[in-house]
Amino acid sequence: MMSPEDQARQSWQSSGSAAALPPIEELRGKADKFRRKIRRRNLIEYISGAVVLLGFGWILIFGPLPWTPAVIPAEIVRLGAALVMIGTVFALWQLHKRTAPLDPPADGGRNSVLDYQRAELVRQRDAIDSVLYWYILPFVPGLSVLMLVPLALSPTIGELAWFKVVLKACIVPVSLIGVWWLNKFAARKLQKMIDEIDALRAE
Repeated sequence: MMSPEDQARQSWQSSGSAAALPPIEELRGKADKFRRKIRRRNLIEYISGAVVLLGFGWILIFGPLPWTPAVIPAEIVRLGAALVMIGTVFALWQLHKRTAPLDPPADGGRNSVLDYQRAELVRQRDAIDSVLYWYILPFVPGLSVLMLVPLALSPTIGELAWFKVVLKACIVPVSLIGVWWLNKFAARKLQKMIDEIDALRAE
C-alpha cells in the first residue's frame, strides 16, 4: 500500500508536470497568499475574542443581563463570565503562539521557498489538529457554569422552563463538536498540501 506521499508523487508525475518545479515567482505567490489567509483568519479570531471579552466583562462588572432568570445567583453568573474571559485570553494567546505566520526567507531558490511553505503548513496543521486542547477545552469551565447551574436550578422554575434550559444547554456542546470537526477536516486538507510539496521536493 502506498503512503500519502507516494500517492501524491505518483499523481504529480502522471500529470506530465514533473519535468520541472513551478517558477519561483509562482511558489512565492502561493506562499504569500497562504500567509495572508492565515493573518486574515487570525484577525477575525482576535476581533471575535475582543467582542467576547467586552460582553462577558460587562456581565462581570454589572451583573447578569436583564433576561437572566432571577433564580440564578448573580455570583454564579459572574463566576461563569470570569471563567469564559480567562478561557478566551488563553485561546487567543495560544492562537498567536501556534499559528502566527513565520517570516518567509528573504532570498533563496525554489527549494528554500518549498521548505518554508512546508514548515508553515505543518505548523498550521498541527495547530488546528490539536484545537480541542487549546481552543475548545479552555471555554468548557465557564460555559459549564453558565449552562449547568441553570439546569440544576431549573426544577424550581417549572417544567416548561426546564425543557428550554436543557435545549439551550445542548446547543453549546453541539457547537463545540462542530468546531472540532471542521478543524479536523481542515487539518486533512493541509496534510494533502504537505504531501504535494513532498512530491515536488522528491523530483
